[in-house]
Amino acid sequence: MSPQKIVPSPCSFSSASTCRPWLRLSHFLHLALIGSAFFLGACAGPGLTSYRKGDYPKALREFQKDPSPKGDFAVGVMQFKGEGTDRAPEEAALSFQRAAERGHAGAQYNLGVLYLRGEGVQRDREESARWFREAAERGDVKAQVNLGLQYAMGDGVEKDLGEAVHWFTKAAKRGYPKAQICLGKLYAYGAGVARDRNMAAYWFRRAAEQGSLQGQLFLGVMYAEGEGVEKDREAAASWFRKAQEQGSLQAKWYLDHLE
Repeated sequence: MSPQKIVPSPCSFSSASTCRPWLRLSHFLHLALIGSAFFLGACAGPGLTSYRKGDYPKALREFQKDPSPKGDFAVGVMQFKGEGTDRAPEEAALSFQRAAERGHAGAQYNLGVLYLRGEGVQRDREESARWFREAAERGDVKAQVNLGLQYAMGDGVEKDLGEAVHWFTKAAKRGYPKAQICLGKLYAYGAGVARDRNMAAYWFRRAAEQGSLQGQLFLGVMYAEGEGVEKDREAAASWFRKAQEQGSLQAKWYLDHLE
C-alpha cells in the first residue's frame, strides 16, 4: 500500500476554503473569561491578605472600603464568583462599570466579557467591543485578542481584517499564544495581510514553544507539507508528538498518516 498523504483538514493550510470557520468568535469564547489574575496582583492591603487566607467575607468587606477603581474591580470579581457573598453577576457588572469608567483595564475587559455573554447585563456585542477596545488600548492582551476576533468576524464592529491584524499583532508581540495562533492563521491564509507562510510558521512556532497545543499542531502540519519551512518529517512528527502528549487525537491521526 502506498503511503497516505496528509489531507486537507481544519488543521491544514492547503485550502483556505476548508477553513472558513477558523476565526469564528464562538470558537474562542474560552478567551472571554472574567479576569481575576490582575486582581491578585493589584489590590495590596488587608483585603488581599484576607483573600489569600481564604477569609472571603472579610476580604470583601475590606475591598468595599477601598474607594479606588481597584476596590470596585476586586469586589466585582468576588461578586461574580460568589466569594464571600452569593453569586451576583448583575452586582458584579455594576462594580466593574464603576471601575471601568475610571479607567481600570481589567474591569473594562470583564465588562466586555459580560456584554459578550449577556451575563449580568443585556447581551450587546457593540457594547462588548467598546469595552474591549478601552481595555485593549490600555494594553490588556486578552482584550486585544477578543477585539481582534470581533473585527475578524464583524461581530459588534464592522468587519475589518486589517484591524484584526493590528490587535493580534500587539498581543502576539507580548508573547500571548492565542494571539500568535490567530496572527499565524491570518498570514497563512493571506487574510488582512499579504499571504506569508514563513511568517505564519514563525508565529505558530512562537506559540508552540510556549506549549500551545494548536501551535504545535499547526507547526507540525507546516513541516509535514513544507509550507513556510523546509519539509521535514521528523520535525513534523516531533511537534505532533508534543501535541499528542497533551491529549490531541488529531495529532495522533497526523502521526499515523505521515509519509
